[in-house]
Amino acid sequence: MYYVIMPSLDIRRNLATEQYLLNQRTFDEPVVLFYIQKPCVIVGRNQNVRAEVDLAYARKHQITVTRRLSGGGAVYDDLGNLSFSFVVNADHESFGKFKLFTQPIIDALHEMGATGAEISGRNDLLIDGKKFSGNAMYTKNKKMYSHGTLMLDVDLDEVSHVLTVSEKKLASKGTKSVRSRVTNLKPYLSKEYQDITTEAFRDRLLLQLFNAKTLEEIKPFEYQLTETDEQAIDQLVEEIYGNDTWIFGEEPKFTIKREEKFKGRLIEANISVEKGRIEAITIYGDYFNQKDTQEIERLLIGSNYEREAIELVLAAVEIGDYFNNVSKAEFVQLLVD
Repeated sequence: MYYVIMPSLDIRRNLATEQYLLNQRTFDEPVVLFYIQKPCVIVGRNQNVRAEVDLAYARKHQITVTRRLSGGGAVYDDLGNLSFSFVVNADHESFGKFKLFTQPIIDALHEMGATGAEISGRNDLLIDGKKFSGNAMYTKNKKMYSHGTLMLDVDLDEVSHVLTVSEKKLASKGTKSVRSRVTNLKPYLSKEYQDITTEAFRDRLLLQLFNAKTLEEIKPFEYQLTETDEQAIDQLVEEIYGNDTWIFGEEPKFTIKREEKFKGRLIEANISVEKGRIEAITIYGDYFNQKDTQEIERLLIGSNYEREAIELVLAAVEIGDYFNNVSKAEFVQLLVD
């Protein structure tokens, strides 16, 4: 087995590296990847971002939001989380069998004192009935990766804040995350590991997986990314994981109802979005107006459903003509977080 320690703390680059190694590199043995990232939310391939993530909170707190290739639910990561991924040759019998890849992790955690860690159901790892790891799989061209999270010392308050939809009513056909009770692993580790860092935790798991006493023993199995690799990974970040078309354009069709009172007058917007674009919009309310608000509706149809695109569409519009005593910033805020 080979291993790769990702130097980047950006989830978008780490997912791009994982995809690149899956698609472009051939190894004669399985590869295990370890990566750590700054605060981020990763939604599953078939999920609706807006049904899973409080985007206003994420933006305010500089939490990166991206979409992965694999299915499953949304997860929050920060520097207290360690992610792992096994890249292997695929066969029909191994896809969906998460235990093949999570059992070595469980065995390593038992060695570190977390003896209650166990595999639950199909793809979760639990301790004391609480989830500390979610796992997902993706396969292409006879290769596959099985990746997961390990919540060592994650800010659990942020999990509940950012993975909660803000004040909006949303109907979507996308896959929903289960708001499971979650926990960190650190309290369950042996006393000697109570002050362990995420990096040291990663290294300890590596030693367990390779049955080695020192990292030097397994150095020959470390794969180093070349300059060519790095350039290809940069391109994947630009085209996919850092690209709003991928992050939001993959959303299933959904409808959203937004409403707000401005100086005692109610404005309500019902918006239908498909592939990240406004397909239809109807505005109601008891507001006063000088111009027909259907003009605004027609302008917005076809726009990307995100703040910057809507601001651009409305750049030359005097919103006060359509909604008395309402500013453009307030109207945009009504439509999208």
